[in-house]
Amino acid sequence: DLAPYENTPVIIKGCSNKPIPDSAYTLLISKLQPLAKSVMYGEACSTVPLYKKK
Repeated sequence: DLAPYENTPVIIKGCSNKPIPDSAYTLLISKLQPLAKSVMYGEACSTVPLYKKK
């Protein structure tokens, strides 16, 4: 259920001790993009914008 992310900024954290395949990030972004106000990658203090709704 992605409803809680509708029209909100979302940060996808990139730091992990376990490897996460690039395809998982791609799938997550493709599902969040139509809903989220913005999608960013990284830590809250230094995010990289990936998508911003116009």
